[in-house]
Amino acid sequence: MRGAGAEQISVLVRSMVESKASKNVLRLFYALGYKLDHELLRVGITFHFQRGAQITVTVSSVNKMLKLHATDEAVPVTPGIQLVEVTAPATSENYNEVVAAVSSFCEYLAP
Repeated sequence: MRGAGAEQISVLVRSMVESKASKNVLRLFYALGYKLDHELLRVGITFHFQRGAQITVTVSSVNKMLKLHATDEAVPVTPGIQLVEVTAPATSENYNEVVAAVSSFCEYLAP
């Protein structure tokens, strides 16, 4: 990120592509040439909010697949612990407004 004060803001800025998928998404990945060669599976739910910026909150858990391709038999790596990810798209023009909106939203998540 560029601009005044950009070095002082503690955030991760990265490109992101989002797509909806159904339960048979593995078939699509196989058709595209991907291989399922990992053992961890992220399972969760996503919420979308409009609070000055489009904010996406993902709550998920990491599961381990005991057998390759056995996504239905995956077991939690850390039972009872979920990951919470808060993201919002921003451009260089609206970056400060998005940072303020996400910071304000995260105040509600603080214990």
